[in-house]
Amino acid sequence: MRTMTYERSGRTNTAAQALRVEGLKHLWVLEQGEVILERDLTATEADELAPLVEEASQQPAPVVLVPQAGDPEGLAVTLAFEDEESPRVRLAAKHLPARGAGPHYDALLAVLDALLTRELHVRAPRHAHVVLPHELRQEE
Repeated sequence: MRTMTYERSGRTNTAAQALRVEGLKHLWVLEQGEVILERDLTATEADELAPLVEEASQQPAPVVLVPQAGDPEGLAVTLAFEDEESPRVRLAAKHLPARGAGPHYDALLAVLDALLTRELHVRAPRHAHVVLPHELRQEE
């Protein structure tokens, strides 16, 4: 199996985040091009990804993919296989997971996005907290 990269970029809070999967065995999570996590895929993750990657691999690769960037309020999502000239998917998306690449790719994008989100959350969880009305007032 070959290496594939799923990348999402856009607003400041998502910057450029990527997930690289090598041979359905190894996983890297990158932010701004820097590796922030490296680990082996679990058996469950590999089993979930295997049929989706196989389906996507059997689709014809585009000769040239026209860049489609996200607007300032949106996101751009890219899926690429390392041994191909052009990315398989490049989509502008209003929200994640991105949709519109076709049934073979949409399911794969959803799984990869969920995996990337989960890994980033484990690394730096975001905790919601309540702001009470009296905390909003300026101090006199």
